[in-house]
Amino acid sequence: MTYFLKHSFYLPVLVVLAAAQPLHAEVHNHLKAEDFSDHEQLANVREDFLQQAIKYDDKVAADVDVVISLDQQTYPALHEVVGEIARSKGIKVAIQQGTCGVTAKKLLNKQVDIGTFCCPPGSTDRLPGLKFHTVALSPVAIFTHKDNPIENVATEDAKKIYRGEYVTWSEVPGFTNLSAQLKGERIQPVVRLHCEKRPGHWRTLMNSADDVSPRAQSVGTISDMISEVSGNISAIGYETPYMLKMHKDRGALKILNIDEINPDDTAKLISNEYPVYRAFSMTTWTNANNRNEKAELMLDALYEHIQKHGEKYQLVPASKLVAAGWKFKDRELIAEPDGQAVISEH
Repeated sequence: MTYFLKHSFYLPVLVVLAAAQPLHAEVHNHLKAEDFSDHEQLANVREDFLQQAIKYDDKVAADVDVVISLDQQTYPALHEVVGEIARSKGIKVAIQQGTCGVTAKKLLNKQVDIGTFCCPPGSTDRLPGLKFHTVALSPVAIFTHKDNPIENVATEDAKKIYRGEYVTWSEVPGFTNLSAQLKGERIQPVVRLHCEKRPGHWRTLMNSADDVSPRAQSVGTISDMISEVSGNISAIGYETPYMLKMHKDRGALKILNIDEINPDDTAKLISNEYPVYRAFSMTTWTNANNRNEKAELMLDALYEHIQKHGEKYQLVPASKLVAAGWKFKDRELIAEPDGQAVISEH
């Protein structure tokens, strides 16, 4: 992740300059996979795609005004809020639960009015007529079993752990306070390789499934990852802090600092110093055949709710990112800040 020069009118950020950089500083920009796809490149679809009307699936009642698809992250946090907004505005809404992949398929098939993603859109998600609204970022925490004595992991070392370059806990530099139980013990990375074709998230650590340690244990759900790590002192996993809180009944964990930064320190995420995060997006249709004014009304209300109450879900609202120099095109986050003018049409 790129660092930037400190300015009195922004939250503290650093720039990678040899003359000004502290001796202990680390350069992260070479560590990361692609953060965002090209926002100007649309997916290839059939010629009549823009003319195709929205057609809800058979499970949706005939009198519904808006269908929204919520993923594994947004459903627990927002499904009640969606219902409250719909009732307050007299909108009949159908809420469907799925994943980013499920949402993408329903958008491609023109079955939903609003889709949600826990990652930035990939190139195949950018359908003609579809508009992405980045509502917030969330840090991704790295965590271990509650009895693991480790408190901090460097980004570079985390990458080597997940890629299998470190086999035992004793090989990781700086891990000097290991318990007798962990000395020489093999590290058990636990991974959830969702949304591989979408940039950011776990790909910051592993880039692609080909980079994952051959000893890694792959799970399909957030709750399974928490269960596996909480039940194995040698295990290590990753997830957003809010989801760890939502699934705390699955076992006790220890959340690690990354590069001495606590994932709860949202100021460090805003200043682009915290290296691993998710970008949450929602979509609406802009073309005449698919545009739904009630869906736009609902999304605007959801957007405003998250801008005002994002901390409740441990989210950093888009409005704070705009103020800190993150680059937007309309409402979509398209790049990390680089000190240049913000592209915004809010």
